[in-house]
Amino acid sequence: MLNMANRKGDTPFLLAVAHVGCPVLQLLMEKGANPEVTNYDGAGSFHYAVQEYDPMVIELLKDAGVDLNSKTIAGETPLYLAVRLHNTNLFEALLRAGANADCENAEGETPLMVAARQGYIYMTRVILEYKPNIDKVNSKCQNVVYLAVEGNDRHVVEFLLKEDEFPRLLKCADLDGNRPIHKAAEIGNLDIVSVIVSVSAGEGSMSCLGAPNMKGQTAVHIAAKFGHLNLLKKWCTNQSALFELEDNMGNTPTHLAAKRGHTDIVEWISHVANARIMQKRNYLGRTPLTFAAAKNQLSCLKVLLNIKGCNVNNRDKMQMTPLFVACLKGHTKTVQELLKNKADPTIRVAEDHEVYPGWNALNAAVQNKQLECVRLLLESDHGFDLLKNKTGHGRRAMTPFRQMIRVLPEAAQLVLDKHTTKSELPQTHQDYFTVFIFDPLEDSWALIESSTNSNKNLPRVTRLLKQIEMNTGMDRNSKNNKMEHPLRMMVEFQREELLQHELVIASLTWKRIDRMALNLLNIFVYLLFLACFTAFMLLTKPTYSILAGNNRTVEDVCLAMMNTGQKAYILPIDVVKYGTIVLAIVNLVKEMVQCFTNLADYLSFENVFELAFYSLAIATTVDTNGCMRRTGLREPWQWQTGTAGIVFAWIDLLMFFQRTTPIGIYLGIFGLILTNLANLAVVFSPFLVAFALAFHLLLGNQIRFNDMLNAFSSTVSMFSGEVGLADAMFNRYEPGASPEKSVYYATLSYLFFLTFVAFMSIALMNMLTGIAVGDVEAKKSQANLETVQQLVNSLVDSYTLLDKFKPNRSLRRKYIYFPNQKGGIQQQLFRYLYSHIEKSTRNEETSTQVKRIELDEVLDKLREKIGALRVAFFTLSETAAVLSRNTESAEEESRSSEFDSDSDK
Repeated sequence: MLNMANRKGDTPFLLAVAHVGCPVLQLLMEKGANPEVTNYDGAGSFHYAVQEYDPMVIELLKDAGVDLNSKTIAGETPLYLAVRLHNTNLFEALLRAGANADCENAEGETPLMVAARQGYIYMTRVILEYKPNIDKVNSKCQNVVYLAVEGNDRHVVEFLLKEDEFPRLLKCADLDGNRPIHKAAEIGNLDIVSVIVSVSAGEGSMSCLGAPNMKGQTAVHIAAKFGHLNLLKKWCTNQSALFELEDNMGNTPTHLAAKRGHTDIVEWISHVANARIMQKRNYLGRTPLTFAAAKNQLSCLKVLLNIKGCNVNNRDKMQMTPLFVACLKGHTKTVQELLKNKADPTIRVAEDHEVYPGWNALNAAVQNKQLECVRLLLESDHGFDLLKNKTGHGRRAMTPFRQMIRVLPEAAQLVLDKHTTKSELPQTHQDYFTVFIFDPLEDSWALIESSTNSNKNLPRVTRLLKQIEMNTGMDRNSKNNKMEHPLRMMVEFQREELLQHELVIASLTWKRIDRMALNLLNIFVYLLFLACFTAFMLLTKPTYSILAGNNRTVEDVCLAMMNTGQKAYILPIDVVKYGTIVLAIVNLVKEMVQCFTNLADYLSFENVFELAFYSLAIATTVDTNGCMRRTGLREPWQWQTGTAGIVFAWIDLLMFFQRTTPIGIYLGIFGLILTNLANLAVVFSPFLVAFALAFHLLLGNQIRFNDMLNAFSSTVSMFSGEVGLADAMFNRYEPGASPEKSVYYATLSYLFFLTFVAFMSIALMNMLTGIAVGDVEAKKSQANLETVQQLVNSLVDSYTLLDKFKPNRSLRRKYIYFPNQKGGIQQQLFRYLYSHIEKSTRNEETSTQVKRIELDEVLDKLREKIGALRVAFFTLSETAAVLSRNTESAEEESRSSEFDSDSDK
């Protein structure tokens, strides 16, 4: 029982050591208690004795054979624990009892180190009397002097350094290469630094303060890094050479002070040190100004900018400027301050940079979604030039505006607003105008690309190849070097708010005007093809009608018709037949050209659809042999391809209308409804299959259900409302009804019919209708967007095709629009198309918001006029009052003068 432990591993003897005296302990040992037992943490009797000191306990435990230097799991001996708990009496007793003064804990710390770090100067003095090993270091390779400095007690440090053997420990460094002087500089204790420097006077203060750690940082670096100006003023005022010391990265103390935002240190160094130190570049080419900009240290930045000769556009080895770094981090106030001091945001990063090749400050701000920085850059004097920057190659090439569309559409909105200027006149005024500048949408300005200077960091062979491309124009005219059009990107990323902008609408309007002749020609050719193809199919006799009633093959019938001079058409069809072939081939060639010029964007449903019916038209009209050429007879498969082709061709006419006429929005809504129905039909198709199986198995004797194809078709027809219950269930009662009208399992058949009507024809059909056509406004908005998307794609595709044949054609850069003036034909056409596209792009909610904004503007102007009228009224009132007072005073003067004259009489 005496040696049983609780859940912490404490036995009665261990608890007695901490709370009772020697007689009880002696009794417990006589009764069999084990004095050498330890708890689960490894603490033994001497560790518990620290809590309640009794000199007799120490002697008793020692005589009992308890290990005086036993360690806990953490490696603490009783002596170490006594020092840590500052138990002076037990500490001295343990030393007298023979405790090891050099014992170490798990971290390698000795009692002397703990006493020195905690500032226990008496314990430190006592331990030194027992001649411990002062060269011991802990797991971080820190000696007793280093830990004394870390404890920030000047008296302990002075006491140790007065001993002859301790000053040499000042040169010992920890694992990071830091000496005690580095730690003192980090803490900022001027007294301790003074003690260390005075002790090191033999080697000189320059040698002491200039000793580097593993990072190459000296005590001056560290003092500047942690903002201890008092240390720098005390020891560096007359030693400006200390400020030129560089760490392993080439950073001076000024770099580190600017990075941490210690404005007082930066300002003081600028006064006492050489001016060139403030502009010194580290090994990456970065100055203190770059560090201040990167860390948003605005006050330091202002100090550095006010230094004479400050290079605000300093470029590091990757051509990054302080402004670029600030934009990258989104430091708005720093960006504003740099721009105010003439920072150039158009400077490009080196082309071989892994992350930001060829970027300028605007690219950096956009990529990191720093809208306020983007706003400042666009409002600067370099706003237009920033937008001209081109990075990357081929379809991956990018301009800042394209980058905005992809990442930050709010910034793209700012660019569009910047290139749209409205007159200050009222909107209803006859001379009111809007100036549209299309440069960001058309790349009509000269783009800024990589040059020889910007490629200087590239390998020599790469620079040579790039120079050849620039000189020969190979890179510029390469098919793969065409950037994606901004309008297409707006469609791809569904930037509806950008597509609704006035500048985009004006650009689309001019594109439609510019290609109107081509568009009309395209429609005319298509309508001519459609007319020829339709006439061919209507004038040709169906193959099945000619073959009906005989068992002969098509070849036999064709030969018989040729021998008898019969024709398979009503009227001569040579013109429409060959017209269909020629026009289909022309349209196929056009589609192939579009495909080869822009394969990635060509593969769409509409284009594949057009390829299909043009091919079907050719397959239908071409003659497979001479007999068919003379008779006009078609193969059975040709009649089927012709039927499918003519249906597809007429459906495609709707797609033309969707892109070119105001009814396009309704076609878009219809397409969305069909899409919803198709999706829902797929989800609920198991219902149709289930009932089709049931009807086929129960009513398989009836023609409409005799196989699965008929059963499924009949079930779909019943689903739409044509249930046909009478035909299926009641025809059996007719006189002389055939077995095909019989119903063998009437009860179950009635049950399935009623269930089908209740679930499918009523509930499910109504639900599908509600889901498909519900939320009309949302569908109308989405249809608007899809209509504009198709318009954009068609216009951009046509311009891409024109670029292939005429790459150097001029682009419209500017247009002044007078909405309230009639103008010429071109202006009237622009006004009509502009209003049409504007209505197509804006949904009802947007239109209501626009009208509300316009109404608010009118109300604001009316309020201003009312205010002006009030001011004028008050002015007139005051003037009238003054005139009234003047009149009254004049009358009084006249009456007084009359009175005086009467008095004289």
